Amino acid sequence: MASQVDVCNLALSILGKPTIASLADNSNAARVLNVEYDLIRRSLLTGRAIWRFSVKRASLPSLTTVPTSGPFTTQYAMPTDCLRVLLAGNTWPGLDLSDYRMGPTDAGYSIEGRNILCDYGSPLALKYVYDCQDPTQFDPRFVVYFACELAYTACERITGSDSKQQLAKARREEAMSQATAANALENPPDAFADDTFILSRLQ
Repeated sequence: MASQVDVCNLALSILGKPTIASLADNSNAARVLNVEYDLIRRSLLTGRAIWRFSVKRASLPSLTTVPTSGPFTTQYAMPTDCLRVLLAGNTWPGLDLSDYRMGPTDAGYSIEGRNILCDYGSPLALKYVYDCQDPTQFDPRFVVYFACELAYTACERITGSDSKQQLAKARREEAMSQATAANALENPPDAFADDTFILSRLQ
């Protein structure tokens, strides 16, 4: 299991730099990585890939205040550790009639600020990406990808070398490809809902 320092030391190894004992070390590398670690971590967690270790579920009570306008009548506050909403409500998308417009929106909910607006009853089931800060929960391939991203981002401030940054970029691309591929294979693929063309063929 990796630690925060393990991730940072892997990044330093990619750059050919000495490792650190702590992010509180009195060294330029420690100071740079201490600033960038959480920023890069959150960026990767909210990127295109949905990392399985960072998926979480919750049941939310409705707020007493209602939306001041619009098509929705109820709102819910997102959990404080929510970085990205994946699904709100227990109803999965079924037959898609989106080519028939019945109102101002066909969406089941809307995210506005830190609130979820919808017409679903309380409590609201929520599936989301949470702010996973415990590196022992990270997938091993994500750890490598994270370290490569740190190495690429911090390279200029730590080494001042353009050539090393290009090498770090190549390592990052390879690590990203392997990590996202392995992550995608853990769950069965999601199926897209049929549209009204399919419905017409069934009649």
